Amino acid sequence: MVEKEDIRTRSMRKYKDIPSWWFYLLLGVTFSIYIILCIFLKNEVQMPWWGLVFACVIAFFFTLPISIITATNNHTPGLNILTEYIMGLIYPGRLIANVCFKVYGYMSMAQAVSFLSDFKLGHYMKIPPRSMFLVQFIGTIIAGIINITVAMWLLYTVENICQDDILPPNSP
Repeated sequence: MVEKEDIRTRSMRKYKDIPSWWFYLLLGVTFSIYIILCIFLKNEVQMPWWGLVFACVIAFFFTLPISIITATNNHTPGLNILTEYIMGLIYPGRLIANVCFKVYGYMSMAQAVSFLSDFKLGHYMKIPPRSMFLVQFIGTIIAGIINITVAMWLLYTVENICQDDILPPNSP
């Protein structure tokens, strides 16, 4: 059976595709930063380097099937509970390690599915793939800077933000 090429696919052929090395470079840089954080800030991060590798393997393994489910029925099943249970069993009582494992194991997969969904929309809207990639990359950097700035501003301007004595008497 010979399929007829979609009109959108034909119109997108005029744009240059994203080089694979852009993705590999981004993966290498971010993975290196995460490994450095796990090794040199082990007291703050509380997660060993092998936990990061394990979380990335989980995200890699589940990204394709969950992307297929999302593409076919517009529902994205989550791995958040699975990743929380796994790290909770491996390292009980280490809350920061659990949150980091969830970020690397679940949130990276969820962001990859969202990234693919955005590219699908860009394909329908005939937006060049390189422009989509750069806008998403720059938007992520700007959002990260704003989030860290707001968090630091709160920590350094609100007096006694981390003190137990400012909580209401019956607060857990």
